[in-house]
Amino acid sequence: MSIVLNAFPLKVPDLELEAYQIPYDKDTLDNLRARHRSTHAFRRQGGSILIFSGDGQFPISGTPQTVALKENFGIFCFLVKEGLIRHLASLGRRPAGFTPIELVSVKPEDNLLLSILGGSYPFQICAKYTVDTRFVQGQPCLVIDCTTRRVFTEKCLYFLHAGFDLIGRYVVTEQEDGYRKLLGSVSALKGETLHVTRSDGQTEQIEAKNAYLEASRTNFDDYILCTHGVQKDAIVERIRQCVSSFNGGENKKARIETLKKYIQSKTVTLIDGTRIEIEDAPDIQRQCEQMHKPVFVFSDNGEADWAEKGLTQYGPYTKRTFDRNDPSICVICAQHDKGRVEQFVRKLLKGISSSKYFRNGLEGKFTLGTSRVEVFATTKDSVEAYKSAIETAIRKKADDGGRWDLALVQVRQSFKKLNVTENPYFLGKSLFFLHQVPVQDFTIELLGQSDYSLGYSLNNMGLACYAKMGGVPWLLKSSPTLSHELVVGIGSANIGQERGADNQRIMGITTVFSGDGSYIVSNTSKAVVPEAYCEALTAVLGETIEKIQKRMNWQKGDTIRLIFHAQVKKFNKDEIEAVRAVIDKYREYQVEYAFLKISEDHGLHMFDSATAGVQKGRLAPLRGKTFKLSKHEMLVYLIGQRELRQDTDGHPRGVILDVHKDSTFKDIKYLSAQLYSFASHSWRSYFPNPMPVTISYSDLIARNLGWLNQIPGWNDSVMIGKIGQSQWFL
Repeated sequence: MSIVLNAFPLKVPDLELEAYQIPYDKDTLDNLRARHRSTHAFRRQGGSILIFSGDGQFPISGTPQTVALKENFGIFCFLVKEGLIRHLASLGRRPAGFTPIELVSVKPEDNLLLSILGGSYPFQICAKYTVDTRFVQGQPCLVIDCTTRRVFTEKCLYFLHAGFDLIGRYVVTEQEDGYRKLLGSVSALKGETLHVTRSDGQTEQIEAKNAYLEASRTNFDDYILCTHGVQKDAIVERIRQCVSSFNGGENKKARIETLKKYIQSKTVTLIDGTRIEIEDAPDIQRQCEQMHKPVFVFSDNGEADWAEKGLTQYGPYTKRTFDRNDPSICVICAQHDKGRVEQFVRKLLKGISSSKYFRNGLEGKFTLGTSRVEVFATTKDSVEAYKSAIETAIRKKADDGGRWDLALVQVRQSFKKLNVTENPYFLGKSLFFLHQVPVQDFTIELLGQSDYSLGYSLNNMGLACYAKMGGVPWLLKSSPTLSHELVVGIGSANIGQERGADNQRIMGITTVFSGDGSYIVSNTSKAVVPEAYCEALTAVLGETIEKIQKRMNWQKGDTIRLIFHAQVKKFNKDEIEAVRAVIDKYREYQVEYAFLKISEDHGLHMFDSATAGVQKGRLAPLRGKTFKLSKHEMLVYLIGQRELRQDTDGHPRGVILDVHKDSTFKDIKYLSAQLYSFASHSWRSYFPNPMPVTISYSDLIARNLGWLNQIPGWNDSVMIGKIGQSQWFL
């Protein structure tokens, strides 16, 4: 048995290269690369540009430098990638990008749609290879990955003649280097001329023969509907299965191996003609570790390593303290769907007798007693009709001197295409939240599932409903440390109906803290634009420490540990200074902190021969498998072979945890185990999460509050009330 990465060690030659150094200037660098790319290599190095020559001549004078490659791995890796690009260009190929280098296959047999839609169809899904370098335990390696890329092979004129409606669709133009740049959306047509609205609101005209449709999933699916009508869904499902199978471990590893062998067999050289040599991937099985399953805590301190089993055996953690038993529930639904919705709600509350995990429903599984349900129907699918029904429901409960414990709101899939101010989904959330009522939406399309499938959907929905009403399904058991620990998750979301200038990036902050050996999700959560993020981070941290130091009775001299989880390219000095500003206020404690970057977009894969014979997830590692890449980096699989649903699912992706160099707490094994536990702690689903709740909850907060802030009359201060203490965003 063996475990390998798709990272192949590079042999670093004992070589010194001559280079010229000049001051950095972007225009100078761009011009030099454009004019001398075939004979020279140009690397930005801080405030300088290093120039390497292939012919001993230099296009510009500078300060001579001697670069020993064995002492400059970063420069060596740059020259390896630069050499690969030069080799591909000599073959007439047009690789794109540099970190990583991307190459889309032009072989007809590498078009996944060949057997489904034929070779003449105007778009393709092609094999795409990426090549990059990274250090693995101090060794420079070439990382090769293989996935797919959607490609439109015909220009807009083709689709215009085919009668395909281009209005509202995004179009791109092809640059000289083959990169397709987003132009804008088509707002009008005049003959064969497209009127395209750019992100800045300006309109420009472009000939249909000079533009391509954007290779988006929407454009693909809509064109298949145009050409194949009612067969569309079956074709889209065949394509999905084909792409998933292509991305499976066996195929991915085989294709990576093929490209690696090609590079080994050819004379691919550095700028001075020295051959690039790569070795086979070593077996890292002995260096990999398997994490233990997290243990959950339920009612009466019952413990289990499987949430489903623990809930059944002991009941939810707050079984004896939950204050919304016999809950009052209002249902908002369309008049013409009322009968089916009532059946659906009954299954949610009472359960499905044939279901494996949802036999007793929300009421039985979470010991809620008997719900009091009232239905309020909308006459239309409009915002006004939903508003009228919701206001009637709120008014009726207020007249009775009470408040709804939960609102179930039926929506439609088609609502997703509406502007936020015209969308009943967001209106329903905002109106109920203003009155401190948690909301659980469900689509009318969900009612079409068989009882078998519906049981799984309702099981997750019931879990979220209980958490939204303020219940705690379970907590995580952890080993108490000598430190008081706060774990702060930072997420984000892009908010905007149109892509481009009107888009707004929203940062979400949620706090997860430890106490009495258990991790609890705090009610301190905000969403802000990036410019205000550091200030909000400081405020959230200060409020949380203030709250918890009293609750946990911290004593002078105690050690306080702050751990930050974020999906950022890198932590910047402003974030670190914001944390230090808070720390300075608590000098009576010993404060240490860790900034942990969590990345899933890294192209690194683990292939485990122990699963080579299984039906689904061949070569996929088990969940909890780890490999230490360096002192500060760990590859961790939060989803593994057993979590894949079917044999066509692709190879699972691990995440890389990167501890920032300025952190004062750097125990990577401890931080990895903690993050792994958080990935099992979502109250949105019983399935393990591909991201820890510190990130996934923060993303949900950012997305929800970002959209709600666009609704007239909405104010985030609503979340200061009791609803803000529940998991309202699930």
